[in-house]
Amino acid sequence: MAHIVGYNTASAKKVSFTHLFFIIIVAVALIGFMLDPADNWKEHILPMLGTVAVILAIVGFALNKVNPMGWKQLFCKKEFEQLVKADSDIITALRSLNDDYCVLYNFNLELLHVEFLVLGREGLFVISKTISSEPLHVEDGILMTGTQSLAKKTGNLWRICHLINILIKKGYSTEIMPKPILVTANDEQPVVQKFDGITVAGTASLTEEIENYSMDSIAPEQLRGFAEYLEKRYFK
Repeated sequence: MAHIVGYNTASAKKVSFTHLFFIIIVAVALIGFMLDPADNWKEHILPMLGTVAVILAIVGFALNKVNPMGWKQLFCKKEFEQLVKADSDIITALRSLNDDYCVLYNFNLELLHVEFLVLGREGLFVISKTISSEPLHVEDGILMTGTQSLAKKTGNLWRICHLINILIKKGYSTEIMPKPILVTANDEQPVVQKFDGITVAGTASLTEEIENYSMDSIAPEQLRGFAEYLEKRYFK
């Protein structure tokens, strides 16, 4: 069974409420600091509220970077539950990989959010997902699901792959380009199976895509070293 790092559904569901509580505390603290009894605070209420709004927006942006799914639990509960189920299904599939594999789940690599990173003898795999039940198609060179563009998701997949390649090159003086995979959580037989070098697969065929892929041989010590580096830096 693959080694899974970072997956905990219970903590994922608590984080958004922690975020909301944190923002409320920040807002109250800011207003308290800005209300000076010696001044006529009513004259400055609009600039004060504007300043608070900007600071809260920055805080909200940062928290969204840390946990993109967090806000969906508060404002898009149905979508959040679908995302949680999709992650659970993907993790269940990845657990069936053998002990040589390590799966890192839901972390931020510098400024990029990584949903799944799989490290194994066959290579490195950066995995993202879409929960849309609409069929995939390519329109004007952009991968679409129904009327929704997946350009940001596919672009992010490649950005993560290139960043990982840079990190490996710096640490081990070798180049290993991860393979990007987009999982269609609600479509086991996607019409589009390849797009811009990205493999598109249903959840059921995910492990087969990983196990049948072969890239340049990765030394076991390099693989263990890189996995341990990521785990210690981003999960400890």
